[in-house]
Amino acid sequence: MVRIKGIPRGSAFITLLLSYLAVFLLPLALGSILYTKTINIMTDNANRANLAMLEQLRQVMDSKLRDVEMMSQQIALNPKLQWLMNNAETAESADAYKFVEFVSDHMSRYRNVSDLIQGYYVYFGANDTVLLPTAKTTADVLYERLYLPVGTSFHTWRSELLGSPHYQDYFPVTYETPSGTLDTITYVQTLPLGEPSEIRGALVILLDMNQVRSMLSKIESANQSSVYILDRGDRVIAGKNSESLRWDKILQEVSASGVPYEYEDNGVDMMLSYTVSEHNGWKYVHVMPKQVYLERVNSLRNWMITLLLICLAGGGAAISFWLHRNYAPLQAVVRALQKEKPAQTGQPANEYEFIRETIRMTMNEERELRKILSRQTPVIRASFLSRFIRGHVDASRMTEESLQFMDIRLVSEYFAVILIDIADFSRFSADQSERQWALVRFIISNIAGDLIRERQWGYAVELDQRRIALLVNFYAERRAEAPQELDSIAARLKQVIEERFKTYMTVAIGDVHEGLDRVCESYFEALSALDYKMFRGHGAIIRYREIADADRHYYYPIETEIQLINFTKSGDVENVDKLIGNLFHAHFSQRRITPELGRSLFNNMVSTLWKIINPMDPLYREVFGAGFDPLRELSVCPTVEEMKLKIRDWFLDLCQYLNASRSSHGRQLAERIAAYIERHYGDDMLSLTTIAEHFGLTPQYLSAFYKKQTGMNLTDYLTRVRIDEAKKLMQDKKLTFTQIANKVGYANDIGFIRVFKKYEGTTPGKYRESL
Repeated sequence: MVRIKGIPRGSAFITLLLSYLAVFLLPLALGSILYTKTINIMTDNANRANLAMLEQLRQVMDSKLRDVEMMSQQIALNPKLQWLMNNAETAESADAYKFVEFVSDHMSRYRNVSDLIQGYYVYFGANDTVLLPTAKTTADVLYERLYLPVGTSFHTWRSELLGSPHYQDYFPVTYETPSGTLDTITYVQTLPLGEPSEIRGALVILLDMNQVRSMLSKIESANQSSVYILDRGDRVIAGKNSESLRWDKILQEVSASGVPYEYEDNGVDMMLSYTVSEHNGWKYVHVMPKQVYLERVNSLRNWMITLLLICLAGGGAAISFWLHRNYAPLQAVVRALQKEKPAQTGQPANEYEFIRETIRMTMNEERELRKILSRQTPVIRASFLSRFIRGHVDASRMTEESLQFMDIRLVSEYFAVILIDIADFSRFSADQSERQWALVRFIISNIAGDLIRERQWGYAVELDQRRIALLVNFYAERRAEAPQELDSIAARLKQVIEERFKTYMTVAIGDVHEGLDRVCESYFEALSALDYKMFRGHGAIIRYREIADADRHYYYPIETEIQLINFTKSGDVENVDKLIGNLFHAHFSQRRITPELGRSLFNNMVSTLWKIINPMDPLYREVFGAGFDPLRELSVCPTVEEMKLKIRDWFLDLCQYLNASRSSHGRQLAERIAAYIERHYGDDMLSLTTIAEHFGLTPQYLSAFYKKQTGMNLTDYLTRVRIDEAKKLMQDKKLTFTQIANKVGYANDIGFIRVFKKYEGTTPGKYRESL
């Protein structure tokens, strides 16, 4: 090891060695922790997977059992079944048909409710009658020929059904059937439903045990495990080896410790998980040998030990190599610094201390130099940004170093410019001196800078006494949010300045552009938008994208003007309002025109208004007053919306004035039309056309007039009169629907029935039954 003049030998070498050892040993410690965590995670994942499969099984079973229980409720609550149950003891041979009718009309419809259902029947205890989905039989025939419970006598079978009440009870039962042995989960529901003290029969549904076992086997084969289903009384409903589950012995321990639960079964460590159905209280239990998933853990442990040995061998070699490689350049750096720097007063403790002291001295010198430059940085930065946003800077010659020198940082190539024009701060300060203007600009600039840097980046620049520019630089990953961000910055800045400092201003927003050389485009777009403040009024937020596509013409043809004149003269308020709304929507919502063209459109509409009211002179003064001057009133409106409201109100006021003089005659005519319909509703030739001919009007005008006067379509009123009269006639049971249809003006009963159902929501037959 070489000794460096004035520095103790080997101190940096020992420091490097300890550092490498620490770096080497840290991953080993973390690896050990990771190994322990991995084992826990694998165990937890196995338990979660088992529980997830049980939950899926539970959900499937709950869904199928809900279908079964819903079917049970529908059969048990059937009124005809209730009648049969109540009259089973007194039923005569003539009533046997009612049992057959119930089978045909009701029992057969449930055969396809669920693929889990193998069969079902209703047993009447009073007369030992059994109703199957396809036939009526007796209890002994059902027992001996169709479903013979294995190991159960007929008397026992019958007493189990009728001896005690059952409410949605399930039992595993094996039957001998003509087609072979049938394993089932038998569902029993005592009848009548809700009367456990008076048992008259039972509803029995046979569920296919093989389907349940098939679902269990899919889980069992995946994990070399066993799955069991237990009912509310902890009886095993299904499971490949129900004897092996010692549930009664471990129930209390499982309930106390929770799942997963570990226990020993004949010398084998087992893991037990279970879930309980909230629907019926069944338990779904999964039991798996612990060794099944510990095989993966053991394999991981072997790999970890192997990797640890490889890391120890490789790490030792790597430490030796990098120790030598990194210490040699350190010696060379110290020698170079000793040659360039004058002798230091104190002796450094080691090579690192020597380098640190040298760098400190260099940084102090640089810091002093930066202090001198920093005093001029704000002025230099403001001048540069002002020229930059105006396009007076050659973007190709801008470098990272020059920007850092001016303390300017740019985060991407996406920029936009916001211009702020200060309109009035008299409520903030009555002093209008230059000092007060500078204070207002300072406040706005600082608040704007803070709002920009909350989510993006940018700077505020004072351009002149009233105007401030905000250069907004967007992060590349947030480029899609740029328009919304600009709107948010402008809205929040305007709100804060107006509410807290009582200063009012107009904000103009340019579009987002990519590239340093295109910043000036956004600036000039903002300038163009700012020109619209005379049209929008002071205090507005104007976006260039809203005015960029402004049309250079407006659409107000002579046909539209004639329509507006005719609607107004006829007092058609609805169409006048709609037509004016469409004009404004077409020019200021669907597309945009310039403010100058907008004023021209308003002036033309005022001209239309004069064409209507000039012949009324001097009566129009009753509507608008003696000094009515619409052009002057429009000229003082600061916004388009106010101009629109002015024009709309003038036309609607004129419509209402004209309607007032005609309203009495209109009501009388509407009453005459209604009376004519009430006298002739039985004429099947009566229609909108015939009524219009009778009163000397066109059908279109008659329809619009009647709707305007009464709020109801004329054809709807005619139909309602006919339907109301038909409902009165239906009280006479001797009249057929054809006769009633002819009496109320329908040529046949088909059209009458269709119209009646449309207006009343039910057929004439059902309506007559409800009378």
